[in-house]
Amino acid sequence: MLHPEPPVDGPDLLVRAINISTAYSVPMKQRTKGMWLVQLFEYAIGFALAMSAANSVSPAALAVVAIAIIVNAAISTGSLAAFHVLKPHAHRAVGIGIAVSALVIAAVTPLELASRLTLVLAALTQGFVSVRFGHGFRTTSTRPQ
Repeated sequence: MLHPEPPVDGPDLLVRAINISTAYSVPMKQRTKGMWLVQLFEYAIGFALAMSAANSVSPAALAVVAIAIIVNAAISTGSLAAFHVLKPHAHRAVGIGIAVSALVIAAVTPLELASRLTLVLAALTQGFVSVRFGHGFRTTSTRPQ
């Protein structure tokens, strides 16, 4: 006697619909994608810092950190990169290094208060983006492993 399968609904229905030819559900695995969105965030941080440097009394420290952030976004492997040099792991490490360096620069360099706060805010934002989203955004995939 055949035992009928229980009714399928929700995400399992989608998995079965996609994998109808296999007659069994394929487990979902985590994939990383969306590096372009991480790059977009980093370009926004870098260009905002560059605009702030243009209005600062002592723009050198802000400009150096802005250039470092923009170059890091431009050389990582993503669709918004100009040159595909850094893999996501290296891109994340460089981003964290830039954030820590910016905090050190803000603490050591004699800057006016507004420039110092801008540099700290940019460093914290860059650090958050690098730590949380440094490899891209994780999504689930129904592709077989």
